Amino acid sequence: MNKNLKKITVTGLFSAMIFVLTMFVKVTVPSGYVHLGDAMIYICGVLLGSPWALIAGALGEGLADVAGGFAAYAPATVIIKIIIAFLFSLTKNDKKLLTVKSGVMTVPAAIVTVGGYFFADMLIDKTYAFVDIPGNIVQGVGSAAIFIIIAAALDKAGIIKRIDL
Repeated sequence: MNKNLKKITVTGLFSAMIFVLTMFVKVTVPSGYVHLGDAMIYICGVLLGSPWALIAGALGEGLADVAGGFAAYAPATVIIKIIIAFLFSLTKNDKKLLTVKSGVMTVPAAIVTVGGYFFADMLIDKTYAFVDIPGNIVQGVGSAAIFIIIAAALDKAGIIKRIDL
């Protein structure tokens, strides 16, 4: 199969997985919930790199905001997820998903999430700006933990060799 066609196809699959894991797979915590979509963006960034991961992250999470009744946040979400996908695409590795670089990248990704949604809240509805910070921190930490677990499992399964992108 043509490499570009394969990347386009895998990007579409990641977009769908990110959408589903954001919309429907949520873990409730005291300050809100953690969804699995961000962790999938991290995986996608390391696996596909740029621009494919940026497209998948923006489409998956942006559409989840619109479908979930948070359309006002969709533009901010698209920008935030593009930045996060770009950060992880900088750690793209042809041998492993979980490396020291990709593990450390979860920290700036969490900072982008918390800061990005704080800024969005300040523009959309200031009353939520400070209230949303704890939930966004939990999302960042939860996404990091989920990414590390899934990336380690996929590395053990030899996913990079099997997909051959």
